[in-house]
Amino acid sequence: MGRSFSSASILVFCTPIGAITIGVIMDRIGRKNAFLLTSGTLLISWSIASVARPENMRLIYACRFFAGIGGDFLTGMTSMVVVYVSEIAHASHRQVLLSLNSVFFSVGVLFATTVGSLFQWQTVNVIFFIFTAVTTVLLVIFLPESPVWLAKFRSARTYDARTSLRRIYPKNDQVFMEELDHLYRDSTTTADSPEVHQPQHCIGCEQATKRRRLKRCFWWRTPQPRTVTRPVRVLAIVFLLQQLSGCYPVIFYAVPVMRSVAGTTALGGPYSDMEAMVALGAVRLLTSVVACALSLHVGRRPLLIASSLAMACSAALVALTYSPTAAPLWPLIGVAVFACSGSAGVLVFPWTLVGELLPVSVRASAGASLVAYAYTLMFVVLKAFPYAVADDDGGSVATTFAAFAAGSLAMAAYVHARLPETMGKRFDEIEAHFADDKHAATATRNAHCKTSYLMTPP
Repeated sequence: MGRSFSSASILVFCTPIGAITIGVIMDRIGRKNAFLLTSGTLLISWSIASVARPENMRLIYACRFFAGIGGDFLTGMTSMVVVYVSEIAHASHRQVLLSLNSVFFSVGVLFATTVGSLFQWQTVNVIFFIFTAVTTVLLVIFLPESPVWLAKFRSARTYDARTSLRRIYPKNDQVFMEELDHLYRDSTTTADSPEVHQPQHCIGCEQATKRRRLKRCFWWRTPQPRTVTRPVRVLAIVFLLQQLSGCYPVIFYAVPVMRSVAGTTALGGPYSDMEAMVALGAVRLLTSVVACALSLHVGRRPLLIASSLAMACSAALVALTYSPTAAPLWPLIGVAVFACSGSAGVLVFPWTLVGELLPVSVRASAGASLVAYAYTLMFVVLKAFPYAVADDDGGSVATTFAAFAAGSLAMAAYVHARLPETMGKRFDEIEAHFADDKHAATATRNAHCKTSYLMTPP
């Protein structure tokens, strides 16, 4: 696993840098401009990879570094997509739209492995460079700025927020007016609300606004209300349990894991490794589509609990049946079920919850901090995993999957006990769950009494 491990781990190692940076950038320049900035960094990554030779590991690591900073399929781009989709989606559609993150993730993995099996890797990087360039052009033309960001972080652009919301709902006037009202109420009931609806004309007011924005960037250095500290605590524990469940090591090292479980002769042939990756990618895509379809009718909590329990059972199956001298059928089935059940919930939903549980005032900055924390945990787990399964006597593999089973059970128990359901709920309802009931009721009542500042242009 040596060189493949180094290439994978350096991407994850650089990701916290990109995640924290992009959180500040999203609040400062907006969601759309942050997309464009990270797309440019990705273009640099693909350019370097297109000219790098296999023996030039420095260029390869530089490519992975820029991918980690900018937004490869496992980096800061993920947190940006989650924040943006959660802010523009209607409450009734938000869950399924966020679940599409797992579908397109699986599509990307399947596409990358399929193209990688057909072309030389320099050609593959050229293909992705063209794809990223075309996507960037489409972002410039069609992507509206988040109306939530315009309302919360740019008080002088309230009419732009209204215009952006109209682009999202161009024909449905009733939904447009409802979302406009909720946009105002969500903005005025979050922290630092005076910045939203009070004009900032004097120098002192502008300086105060800059100080508030700086505090939001370094949100952990100032006292925060329960609507911030409680969801941050819940998400931090969920991310920890996600890594302890073992879903990412099994996905990152799918072929080496199968070789460890099934033996070196089970996967033969010159193209067997890539074919195994393509087959696993296809199964993961199917599982993600099923999970996305279920999210139309089932909430986050039951899907996460079911995914965790399925992972626990399959990991226990591997731990109980694996032996270097025994037939590999049941351990292989356990690994396959483990990977697929993880793709249906534990692998993806914790990331989407960042955009649902955190209030808008710290959604980008706190969300970026949580993403950086999660990827730091992932780096440690990926670094330790090859050593955990390195012994040849079989005990290390069984012990590792037994630990994964325990982590998955802990995830199911914690989600059942602490994670609120978000299906069909608006952000003010989710915040009210974490806030003191009296305070939440007062804030909601005050918001209803205000006259919307977004209803007329300046």
